[in-house]
Amino acid sequence: MGCHFHFARYNESMIPRIIDIPFKRKSVFLFGPRQVGKSTLVKHLIADMDYLEIDLLKGDTILKYKKNPGLLIIEIEFLAKTKDRFFVFIDEIQKCPELLNDVHYLIEKFRGRVFFVLTGSSARKLKRASVNMLAGRAWQFFLFPFTHVELGERFNLDDILLRGALPPVIDESLEDAFRTLTAYAQTYLKEEIFDEAMVRNIGAFSRFLDMAADQSGKIVNFSTIARESGVSAKTIKGYYQILEDTLIAIKLEPYLKSARKRLTMHPKYYLFDIGVLNAINGRTSMPSVKGTTVYGMRFEHFIVLETYRLICYADKPFRVFHWRSSHGAEVDLIVEVGDDLWAIEIKSSPIVGSGVLKGLRSFMEDHPNVRPLCVSTCDRPYMAGDIPVIPWKMLFREEYLNLV
Repeated sequence: MGCHFHFARYNESMIPRIIDIPFKRKSVFLFGPRQVGKSTLVKHLIADMDYLEIDLLKGDTILKYKKNPGLLIIEIEFLAKTKDRFFVFIDEIQKCPELLNDVHYLIEKFRGRVFFVLTGSSARKLKRASVNMLAGRAWQFFLFPFTHVELGERFNLDDILLRGALPPVIDESLEDAFRTLTAYAQTYLKEEIFDEAMVRNIGAFSRFLDMAADQSGKIVNFSTIARESGVSAKTIKGYYQILEDTLIAIKLEPYLKSARKRLTMHPKYYLFDIGVLNAINGRTSMPSVKGTTVYGMRFEHFIVLETYRLICYADKPFRVFHWRSSHGAEVDLIVEVGDDLWAIEIKSSPIVGSGVLKGLRSFMEDHPNVRPLCVSTCDRPYMAGDIPVIPWKMLFREEYLNLV
């Protein structure tokens, strides 16, 4: 899929988004966590079109449609009398999932004339209510915080490792950015997820969220977290599912095609934004000092999240895993690209010695056709023994994952 730049406005500065949404050909769902810029992007895309906007973040709007089933149908039917072609933008569709039945009916009735753009910060309510997900009549897309490609010359790695890349914090002072991120972590993550997910035990979920942030990027053992938070392992699995469904975390399954070694079966979860992660962990005032464990952890998070986002935007059927052998050998990122397999170790140091890449070599023994790679903060590529070490931006270029 080609990348078209749609310009969204944040604090008077134009930042391009590389997502390509064919909204003129098909109705679409655009999912993404709150505050990633979904509404801003959609309003920009349809600014020159005839469109009706329905904002379900407004309580009175939700009540209007909940109390009057079928109202949307008669509103659109009236508009269709005078307009040949128009768009309907429904913001935060999960707040009133029953509207999807009307949307389905209207797409069928006015095929090629009425197009819906539906945004949501959670597919969970839609799935849970078993409502009509439009059965292929609307394509699904995902929007994330900014990538380094979108930020262009404004991108600064050390700054992103501290504040993350949510649109509202990009132009704020660091002090204000952390106020925003702390409010996001407290208000949205806790209150809204309780509301969305109908969590019965608010205290347990709140403790879990703090632990999930602490465990972000580490191999998760549900039983251990269950013991420490005082709920069952099944409940912890359910909580992680909530984080996935509300797009607050991405899940990396273990890569399990090894012939000889019995692998651990535990997944890894990465919270969707480094700034939000730092806010939950209380690390908002700690600058990223190169060479520290915290810096290495943040850099690994950044590369994993960036890879995931760019794969989604490029609309490529790549699959992403982590790997750990029964002997404890680990590889940060395994990317399946058709028949090709990339094993990627992430090191925040610019100078990577051959001796620290034992995990990659262990994986290479079991998978002789793998393409091993180490991404780092180095300026130019070099070899660490038989393994290429490349500047991290090269990972996304044509000769490697070919995402940019």
